[in-house]
Amino acid sequence: MKKLFKISLVFFINILILSLVLFISDLLVYKHYKNIFYDIRPKTSQIPNFTYKHYIPSYIYDLSGFFKEKDDIYYWGRKPDGLKYCKGKKDCRPIVLFGGSYAYGQYLKYNQTFSYKLANKLKRPVYNRGIIGGSWHLMYFQTNDEKGRDFYKDVPPSDTVIYIMINDHYRRTLLNYFDVTDSFVYPHYTFKKDKFVMDNYNNLPVTFFNSLYTVKHFNHIYADNYVKNFKNNKKLTDTALKYFLLSREAMEKRWGKKVKFIVIVYDDWHLNHTDVFIDKLKENNFIVLKVSDYIKADLNSPEYKMQDNLHPTERAYEELADAVVKNIDFN
Repeated sequence: MKKLFKISLVFFINILILSLVLFISDLLVYKHYKNIFYDIRPKTSQIPNFTYKHYIPSYIYDLSGFFKEKDDIYYWGRKPDGLKYCKGKKDCRPIVLFGGSYAYGQYLKYNQTFSYKLANKLKRPVYNRGIIGGSWHLMYFQTNDEKGRDFYKDVPPSDTVIYIMINDHYRRTLLNYFDVTDSFVYPHYTFKKDKFVMDNYNNLPVTFFNSLYTVKHFNHIYADNYVKNFKNNKKLTDTALKYFLLSREAMEKRWGKKVKFIVIVYDDWHLNHTDVFIDKLKENNFIVLKVSDYIKADLNSPEYKMQDNLHPTERAYEELADAVVKNIDFN
């Protein structure tokens, strides 16, 4: 009994020490990310508190209630633009827009966004399904995942889909949390048996482990290094292509029509792997438009990018919408 007690005591003390070390590590990691929080955010943003609570994003529970806001509400999606152009028409052909904060139009009013500009230039509704912090995995979530089934209730059949791609979208599919300070779980998929399967967030021990700030920190380091390594070029681009192919396939099957799928490559930063990816997209009948080919200006200048949060300005979206309307056949 004494021997068993000693073993149990040693085990308990080691667990206690490990927990204390992890807690101190988490505090230091949190402090580091808290200090750099405003490097790419406006001062009006609020730094999340240190906590071990973790939340599932609201759109996973209720996708239909997520796309409801016109102005910039940080965790909610946009309402559709240009619905007035469908009134009284039997054959209304909306456009669907996917992507992250660039598609959403973060930090802008609803009438300054790309979706608003495009809707009013084409006189067609645009359903902005961009999710802040999103990547192609959240397009897949809406079009394929059983939890995203409300997409087809909310979005009428379309013949044109647009995706706005930025340099960070490869990395985001490797993350468990978008930002180390976040409490919101970041949907993560693994490819199994010809489809992507979302992680089981009901597995509380795993979910809690992933919520540790130290673990989040190393997850971000892993994702950064993986994307920067060109040895991973084929796997990254093949996986990204699967997200696009399966999303298009699901929409075409559900809507019973071919979909013209346009990928806008917003190359304000260098895009690792993207030349290879563009070739793969074109080989699979996606239309690709590279922004720098049409906007002959410095996309990182104050005229085209807000300097306190590194997102496009209204002028950038105005010129982009002009370029898209001029160079893409929407008939």
